[in-house]
Amino acid sequence: MSPRRLVGVYAVLSLYFAFLLLPVGYMLLVTFTSQEFLYSPQLIPSLGDLTVENYLTVLQTGAFQGYFVNSVVIAVSTTTLTLVVGTLAAYSLSRFEFPGRQSILLSFLATQMLPLVLILIPFFLLMFSLNLIDSYLGIVIAHSVGGIPLGTWLLKGYFDDIPASLDEAAKMDGCSRLDILWRIIVPLSLPGIAVAGFYTFILSWNDYLLVSILSQTAATRTLPFGLQLFQSQNTVAWELLLTAATITIVPVVVLFAFVQSYIVEGLASGGMKGM
Repeated sequence: MSPRRLVGVYAVLSLYFAFLLLPVGYMLLVTFTSQEFLYSPQLIPSLGDLTVENYLTVLQTGAFQGYFVNSVVIAVSTTTLTLVVGTLAAYSLSRFEFPGRQSILLSFLATQMLPLVLILIPFFLLMFSLNLIDSYLGIVIAHSVGGIPLGTWLLKGYFDDIPASLDEAAKMDGCSRLDILWRIIVPLSLPGIAVAGFYTFILSWNDYLLVSILSQTAATRTLPFGLQLFQSQNTVAWELLLTAATITIVPVVVLFAFVQSYIVEGLASGGMKGM
């Protein structure tokens, strides 16, 4: 690519991403301003108008702190459960031939084509019959039901790329199937595990629909509910609402910063291969 064309491509991409990030940048700017600024004719605040009072107010709100803890516990538990079950299932589907194997794989993929709202009422009745309404366990199971199928599908693609000869060599050295999985397959599949884990974490962290029917009290409500603390029937504290939204996305950004190299590698290596 010639230098002139290269400059042109990067110029267009810079404008495109600047346009996409403009709302995010303005949201961050509003979090450091007062309510008076929002209703003033100013577009850009002066240095004297900037304040961290919004962050202090939101972080000192007891209910918001509880929702944050609930989100961390539920998202981490969901991710852990999904990765453990998905890894075991993906290894079985990758290494063993058994009746119904193809049907199971197709059913995993088919679950991603159905809108979640179709199963809300049956799922609520099931959780109610199991006495799991308004509990961490019920919400974790609900989120895992959505994360395990795609996580298994992703991980199976990575396990298929690992030569079966490694399994045979390890068995000759006395390794059991579990030893082969945790000592050989898992370390070689870290990019795929990172992709599946990140997807599951985001799925659980951002969920509002399932939590809205399974959570009955503040003891199990998550951060999407926390945004409602700063709006009432007649008014909305926009500066506090946007501050709470910013705090909500911080863990996702931090997690992505830690696993981005694995995610890029995992997506580039084609974890979504066919059956």
